[in-house]
Amino acid sequence: MAQRIPEPVIEDIRQKANILDIVGQYVQLRKQGRNYFGLCPFHEEKTPSFSVAPDKQIFHCFSCGRGGNVFKFIMDIEDLSFPESVAKVAEMIGEKLPDEYVGQAAPADPEMANLRKIHTQTADFFHHILVNTKVGETALAYLHERGMADELINDFNIGFAPATGDVLWQYLHEHYDDELLRQSGLFNETDDGHLRDRFYNRVMFPVRDQGGQVVAFSGRILTKTENAPKYLNSPETKLFAKRDILFNLDQAKSVIRDDKRAILFEGFMDVISAFGAGVKNGVASMGTSLTDQQIYDLRRITDSLVICYDGDAPGIAAAKRALSLLADDKGFNVSVVVLPAGMDPDEFVQKRGAEAFRQQLAEQRLTRTGFGLRELASRSDLTGEAGRADFTDAALAVIAQDPSPVERDVHLRNLSKRLDVDLGALQASLIQVQAEMPKKRPHQQRHAPADEPAFGAPVQTRPRLSLVERTEQDLLGLMLAHPEVVDLVQSQSQANFEFVDVDYQALYLLWQDYLSAGHSADDLAGFNDYVPEKENALLAQIEMRELPADYSEDQIDDYLHILQRHPLHAQLQMLQQQLRQAHENGDGPGELAAAQQIIAIQQRLKGGSPQQ
Repeated sequence: MAQRIPEPVIEDIRQKANILDIVGQYVQLRKQGRNYFGLCPFHEEKTPSFSVAPDKQIFHCFSCGRGGNVFKFIMDIEDLSFPESVAKVAEMIGEKLPDEYVGQAAPADPEMANLRKIHTQTADFFHHILVNTKVGETALAYLHERGMADELINDFNIGFAPATGDVLWQYLHEHYDDELLRQSGLFNETDDGHLRDRFYNRVMFPVRDQGGQVVAFSGRILTKTENAPKYLNSPETKLFAKRDILFNLDQAKSVIRDDKRAILFEGFMDVISAFGAGVKNGVASMGTSLTDQQIYDLRRITDSLVICYDGDAPGIAAAKRALSLLADDKGFNVSVVVLPAGMDPDEFVQKRGAEAFRQQLAEQRLTRTGFGLRELASRSDLTGEAGRADFTDAALAVIAQDPSPVERDVHLRNLSKRLDVDLGALQASLIQVQAEMPKKRPHQQRHAPADEPAFGAPVQTRPRLSLVERTEQDLLGLMLAHPEVVDLVQSQSQANFEFVDVDYQALYLLWQDYLSAGHSADDLAGFNDYVPEKENALLAQIEMRELPADYSEDQIDDYLHILQRHPLHAQLQMLQQQLRQAHENGDGPGELAAAQQIIAIQQRLKGGSPQQ
């Protein structure tokens, strides 16, 4: 049984961890004032409302309400328990917690934790078979023939599932019951209820989520068998939804942030070959067309995307589909690399080498318009006048869609040279084409300038608050920033002060307990761990409020005055409703009684004290 992690150990990890660095591994952040903003990783949005305050070491989303310190962020994004999140943060900053603190820590979801363990053990088992056993020699030789070095095999933990149909089940069934193994997606069930390995005679590629946890596999058949697919993927499970996963994003995301660009490939082998060639910011979708979720995951960490699919006809068609999904409001600077001779990236690396591949990616990128013109030319007959005229009209229609005047000019000049047509004539024709284009709505026409964040300026979608709740947030915020305000409030209210809302009152009492226990008032990030889950998001919302650097006793008195008068305002609203109801019902005596009470309360409010 794991020991409770001592508070000084937790405090030491939190003090050493910079929440900006940790969150920045999952979200592309831009500075706006004192804080940093990005697209929320917990819900899909087009305008960033997710904020990180490095001075307070907390995060908060003004849209979905999630918030907390660095441990809470890792708990939520990785679906971990608190001890697991402390261990994860420690690992991310190069520290290691002793095993007795986290070895048997209770996971947030035991079934999910066991499924993760099954997949991790399976990946290690298959990798061991590939690199350390005679059974794996043929598969290992095949990978070496494909130009894959041992270091690359280890980097991706590639393995081999032998032709025997139950080797994995034999390995796992003593530690896990068959029902859990069924849910893993690693087995097929026979008619008599027995489990057989789903993957056999296949080179195994582990598929990891953003946190680096193995959640699925893709197996490439080693020896061709009739009716057997070349690639076999895990089915969707509780762990794995293929529309949500990008292969290698866990390893690539730090490189993507540094390089400020992601390379989107079509398959696993392309990503792995590119990685071996020194291109380590490559990812691939899971055997399907690019999905909105995958686009959103990329958009959170970069504004620039290079599509490098196979150079054959299916690859070009797939690139077109990806471009259509990434159109206009997706927030990407998108370019396309078309490899020569119909090669895929893996073939290109094997035949022309790593340096040529890196050069191709760096120097042969086409813009959307450039790619569209290239494809148009490949389908056009430019030998005759009619074909050249048709191509010119179609090319001008493509160029007219480009939002950049500079790019339109570049493409017009290239078109003029290619067709030996007067540039002035093409420019005049383009103006005519643009005039005939259907007018788009303003939001469709907007394109971010190069120096503007692709996802637009941060917008803090704060909830609309009543005067009372705004007052409660401001007052509690001052209490957190200036602990002596607690004493001032208690003295001005004769120690009878209570917040109107029970959640604010709970935070108020917890803050007093936190300080009484000897904690530093400067450690707001530590207070987030002290606060129960229910109040955590509210605390982050309060901490993110912009408050004056100082306060006055008159200001505190005004806050107390508003909160003390709230019960009278609430009673007044109730009586006004009774008055309207009595009037509608023709209830004269009831109407008179309500009116008299309303006048009495209004006089008390004018008198300045609810006790008058």
